[in-house]
Amino acid sequence: MLTDAFDTLLALAEVAVALAGFSAIVVVLKRGSEGKWQTRHADQFHGMVIHAIFAVVFCLLPNFLNFVIQDVVTTLHVACAVLGVQIIAHAVGVMTFETTSAASKMTLGFGLLVGLAQFTVFTTWGVMRELDIYSLGIMWHILQAGVLFVMLVWIPKSDITHE
Repeated sequence: MLTDAFDTLLALAEVAVALAGFSAIVVVLKRGSEGKWQTRHADQFHGMVIHAIFAVVFCLLPNFLNFVIQDVVTTLHVACAVLGVQIIAHAVGVMTFETTSAASKMTLGFGLLVGLAQFTVFTTWGVMRELDIYSLGIMWHILQAGVLFVMLVWIPKSDITHE
């Protein structure tokens, strides 16, 4: 079980690293001729990179924790708790940004639920589902990085000329 769990997390980390690699595309597309960024786009870019980094960190965290704890279930329980606190703190923090739209705040409300879901591993419902619940939190970060990437590279209709 230990090897399968960490192989799954390693595969998710590879996806997150690939998303972070797309940041170069965003830099080229959004800098424009003036080299300036709008505040909203800068926040989205930073969010994309931060979510990708968090995904990688949390994919590797159980490996480091298991080195100390040396029990897979306890390792995943601790990792879920840490991930849950991080997701909740991050979502609440981003909700306070002045550039966060109402739609984004609603999406972050779902993030709060994902963060709270991490604590279900301590209930009878979450027993034997530790990896699934932990993976949900990591996929939240990967999904957020992907959504922010799409938002950054999306070309508004107003910027398209018909010649």
